[in-house]
Amino acid sequence: MSESRTSFPRAGDLVAPHVNTLSKYLTRAAVQDARSRFGLGRVEWQIITLLGVFQPISVRELTFHALLDPAQISRAIRGLSERDIVAKRQSDRDRREVEVTLTAKGLSLHADLTIAAINRNKVLTEGFSLEEIRSLNSTLDLLVERAKTLVDSD
Repeated sequence: MSESRTSFPRAGDLVAPHVNTLSKYLTRAAVQDARSRFGLGRVEWQIITLLGVFQPISVRELTFHALLDPAQISRAIRGLSERDIVAKRQSDRDRREVEVTLTAKGLSLHADLTIAAINRNKVLTEGFSLEEIRSLNSTLDLLVERAKTLVDSD
């Protein structure tokens, strides 16, 4: 039997809007900083951030992790490659795929973006104990894993 409309949780009790709002503000702050300091757009910032974790990575895998349209990723990679921030090469694992890595310039830029992220994190978590921060991160990790089960894998 489906729940009646009167038994819905209050909007303030839903987790997703809170997490989504937090994510949007943090992304906006990161992109504003990356744009003003380094001339990066949102997709370029996201690619550099992901490459700092996953490189080398195929364009297909990068698209999956970024949760973006392949055309957006391809355009941004082209621009980053022209600026010598990323390098593209044919994959050794699958000759049909192109892998992307950060260049020396890209690694330096990623380091700068990471320092900025650490500084934003300090502002965000000010007043919380290390134990509270670890507990929050653990809870968020669990929510991410549960959210993944809600998405159809292709």
